[in-house]
Amino acid sequence: MVSEKQVKFYRKWENWILPLLFTLALLLFTSLRFDYYYSLNDDVLMKDILAGVYTGVPESRNVQMLYPLSLLLSLLVKVFHTSYVYGIFLCLCQFGSLYLILYRSMRYGKKTVGKVLLCLLESLLFAGLLLPHLVFVQYTVTSGLLGAAGIFWFLTGEAAACPGMQARSGKENGWGCFVKRNLPAVLLCVLAFLLRPEMMMLLLPLASVAGLWKWGMERPVFTRYNAFCYVGVFFLILIGLLLGEVSNTAAYGSGEWKEFFRLFDARTEVYDFKTETILKFEENQEFYTSLGLDETQGALLENYNYGIDDSIDAALMEKISGYSREKEGYFGKTLKEGIWLYKARLQNMPGLDFDAAVEMPFLLTEAALAVLLLLTAFLKRRAGVIWQLLAFGGVRSILWMYLILRNRVPERISHPLYTVEIVMLAALLFMYLTKNGAADEAAQEELEKVRNPYRWLNPVFVTAALLLVTALSILPRTFARTVQEYAAREEINRTDIAARAYYQSHPENLFLADVYSTVKFSEKMFRDGECVLGNYDLLGGWLCKSPLAEKKLKAFGYASLGQALLEGENVYLVAETGQSLDWLTDYFGRRGTVLRAEPKEVIGAADSGLVIYSLHREEEVND
Repeated sequence: MVSEKQVKFYRKWENWILPLLFTLALLLFTSLRFDYYYSLNDDVLMKDILAGVYTGVPESRNVQMLYPLSLLLSLLVKVFHTSYVYGIFLCLCQFGSLYLILYRSMRYGKKTVGKVLLCLLESLLFAGLLLPHLVFVQYTVTSGLLGAAGIFWFLTGEAAACPGMQARSGKENGWGCFVKRNLPAVLLCVLAFLLRPEMMMLLLPLASVAGLWKWGMERPVFTRYNAFCYVGVFFLILIGLLLGEVSNTAAYGSGEWKEFFRLFDARTEVYDFKTETILKFEENQEFYTSLGLDETQGALLENYNYGIDDSIDAALMEKISGYSREKEGYFGKTLKEGIWLYKARLQNMPGLDFDAAVEMPFLLTEAALAVLLLLTAFLKRRAGVIWQLLAFGGVRSILWMYLILRNRVPERISHPLYTVEIVMLAALLFMYLTKNGAADEAAQEELEKVRNPYRWLNPVFVTAALLLVTALSILPRTFARTVQEYAAREEINRTDIAARAYYQSHPENLFLADVYSTVKFSEKMFRDGECVLGNYDLLGGWLCKSPLAEKKLKAFGYASLGQALLEGENVYLVAETGQSLDWLTDYFGRRGTVLRAEPKEVIGAADSGLVIYSLHREEEVND
């Protein structure tokens, strides 16, 4: 039998306990039904760098995230001696974001039943929209979820003009209290920036809209006190972002790191934002010839294995980047094309450069929230929602147009962006459904007394019913898609697991892989937890020619990839079955060396596995 003391304890901590139970329930479900995967091999490489698998020691610089966070994670790896640190961190951030959103929502429920139903509704929506990203984890998505939690925390906080904020010791200096209460939102945004700077910078305009929303609901609006409150919070976020960027710049301040980031930035522009035709030698022969490159070097650029050629450095890649901008412009699409594609996304038209079936749940949820906002504002006679939605729609359109014009809208960017939009609309709806968003509660109470011909239409009930129908309609499809993708990954990664086992069974050898032969592989987050040096690497990719890549090669006694392939007696090439290696033999043949690749071992299926090649330098060719 439950004692009175236990009941009091529960009542006191109910708003913490209920979100925790629902978050743990979703965590338990995903853990038992699936194994967590790193979504992309980019995340696997980041984990390897932090865990010491790449160079042999945990590295505090992993290139993709900012230095303060990568330093902290590398230190945790040293303390706990496991590569699970990075995976645990990502999972904690994702499920922690859900927990914080649920926790802040509890202030809008009056009774326990209502709070339970609210947690259930939000958990179903969260799973229906993001289940694949909870199972196949990607750090860009995680950064977006942290940003969403931070924005939601801020929007659902108390107004600056409420009595508890406005006065302390009889003086109007409560703006410090307002800023203090919003420190969690600030820290969440800064953490999102440290994890994936580009994602948080993309979300910063929406965060600004959230600030304008809340500031615009203050009464009166334009006061020095309100300015201190809202500008103070935004200023703290900017300071956090600036400190993260400054510390990162200092950490990568050496000459070799600066040279690598020149290469990295130019490579990103060429490979991520431009069309594949830029890298085709025949279609751009005059330009590549002017750089002193031949068709064999062009082949290395096209198949991403440019690490073999020492002459393809930062200066050359910057020239290619400049040529690509000159030929295609900064934006990959025209304004007319961008507007048409943006409209097509809103209409969820199938057969374009996005998966309409995958985008539909996000668009459906946003549409439902927008309709409910307009309905609630009409019933409660709050015309302010019009300018709020117009500001939101304008900034949203600019962000989406930027992504579309840059020809770069993968799901790991679009889905967290959708999520932030949904979270913002939900927070605004909460503020309209309750009195918590109003600074002048007395004025709102007077409005409630006015006879409303639609009073039978309870906005809270309509909102809950419509969102529940939305959640239940999208969850089965999302679950089925997750199961299908999970089965596909299990099948694909059998080859990768077998290859890693083969590498480990031959620790005396170094295995160098063709980039595109391994790009489809990922890895389970909690597979083995090893932190020992891995005897494998890629012939290109985003880490190629970095100080870390050079350190790894040095650990095996080589100065460059080209030297390793030519002179290494214990070096083996890894490529997909059926792939021609003419790009490799032609490259060395043009430089006076006949290199023969002899199949030694086939890993996986004969038609879709990997082949281990031994390399033999037969003779010198005199031109």
